Amino acid sequence: MKVAVYTIALNEAANAERWANSAVDADYRIVADTGSTDDTVERLTAAGVTVHTISVRPWRFDDARNAAMALIPPDVDVCCTMDMDRYLEPGWRAKLEAAWTSDMTNLFCRVSYRENVGSPLELRGWPAKNFHRRWGYRFKRPVHEALVFSEEEVGGICDEIVMCEVQDCSKATRSNYLPLMELAHQEDPDDSQISFWLGRDYMWANRLDLGIQLLLRYLALPSSNWSEERSEAMRYLARMQPDKRMFWLETARMEAPHRREIWLDLAEDFYSRGDWLNLLWACTNGIEKTHRTGSYLDDRQCWGSRLFDLGSIASSHLEVMGRAIEWGTQAIELDPNDQRLKDNLDLFVKRRAAIQAIA
Repeated sequence: MKVAVYTIALNEAANAERWANSAVDADYRIVADTGSTDDTVERLTAAGVTVHTISVRPWRFDDARNAAMALIPPDVDVCCTMDMDRYLEPGWRAKLEAAWTSDMTNLFCRVSYRENVGSPLELRGWPAKNFHRRWGYRFKRPVHEALVFSEEEVGGICDEIVMCEVQDCSKATRSNYLPLMELAHQEDPDDSQISFWLGRDYMWANRLDLGIQLLLRYLALPSSNWSEERSEAMRYLARMQPDKRMFWLETARMEAPHRREIWLDLAEDFYSRGDWLNLLWACTNGIEKTHRTGSYLDDRQCWGSRLFDLGSIASSHLEVMGRAIEWGTQAIELDPNDQRLKDNLDLFVKRRAAIQAIA
């Protein structure tokens, strides 16, 4: 088996050597540089990477990635597409060779999002199609590009191959994503995922009318059938349409009741209105959801102390003091530096003692 790891690059000096070293077990390491003005090319070349300089005008990611793929030698069997802000954990080559079969066209590995390089803590993780057969694949979409095959795919998955990501959100290229997503939507209005992403970006840009329009379109498309993503769109609509907030949160709950994120949104709404009984209901259901979905939509904030905090407050108001103390303690275990949580727990303990004394 011959393996090539490839990507595109623009001013990636901070990541170049880490990327190159993590892929050193590949037969080929190929980078298409799109016009770096720092020493990205020099660093990659010094690390033994084959670097080609390309120009793509007008810019779109699929054209650049397809140009990079075209530079891969014809004798390669398996290709690995890996952005420069990612790196492979050691041992990936042997795991790839053990997992890959002759009839496969692609293999999903695990992408592990980390806060810092070398951090063992995974903020979130998801399977991604980063390994593919040399021939028959191309990238599609000017941004959020998808890897598509010319025939029927035969896929596999190997969670033991881990590709870590430490994203640099400061890069200026990210400011170009919104117009590129608008272009992608123009090219394929029925692409449900682009409708979702574009609607989300409109929300982030505070262009709420357009965000609402795109997310409603997304929900109506026949290809919109992934419950996690559909429920996320409903969460966004709840933010953009406060007069319909409870309608959208209830719809999201029915769409994906297994997602803790939805229960926390409901809990925050009940808390803001002082609806302690429904707050207790929402927190109880949310805390019972102990497994993340494993998708890119998982929100790590929902797995912190907040649900336990809100649940303890609701329990206190309803004089369920044992539960208030239990959840208050768990909230502190998850956030030991929050003095408010400690003060609340002290109040819960004193209140239980006072109730017991009266009884």
